[in-house]
Amino acid sequence: MKIKGDSNGFTLIEVLLYISIMAILFMMISVNLQKQRQNQEFAIQKRNISQFIRKIQQYAQHNRKEYVLDFKISEKMAYFLDEKNGQKDIIDKMEISKNLSYMTNNSNKNADFKRRTTNEGNFERGFSIYLLDKKGEKIYYRISTNTINAAKYPIISIYRAKKPINLSDDYLKANLWEEEI
Repeated sequence: MKIKGDSNGFTLIEVLLYISIMAILFMMISVNLQKQRQNQEFAIQKRNISQFIRKIQQYAQHNRKEYVLDFKISEKMAYFLDEKNGQKDIIDKMEISKNLSYMTNNSNKNADFKRRTTNEGNFERGFSIYLLDKKGEKIYYRISTNTINAAKYPIISIYRAKKPINLSDDYLKANLWEEEI
């Protein structure tokens, strides 16, 4: 009579352990990829928004004319407009990412806003655009224009939150931000 010795198969515990390790590794990789995608999206939007603002400024200075930046958070679009006698001509437009959330420093943080340029390329008033995660829970970046009267161009500054800022925190505190170069 033969007695069966070691089998060449795996036990149920070994299989479950293997599946658990693979699931943990998969989740770690997935979270890391999501963070990389979000960081890439932030980098693209910071560049695109600041270049769009700079384009409007340069156009206004070159043509010695007033133009309008119409930032429509609700539509995820920004428009570069020429307004004449109540008519609006779109000179350029930019789609902003649907993978991020945005807010402003206006009283209604999620409202669309407009800013008019001066003939010299400055804006009538400064503004800030905040870049948040897709859910709109944490603030990561701030793009600000400062319209000092002595400057021909408004100063565009990009600030990175030292750590993601909750909306319930006072995100206007200077110590929460570091300026990017």
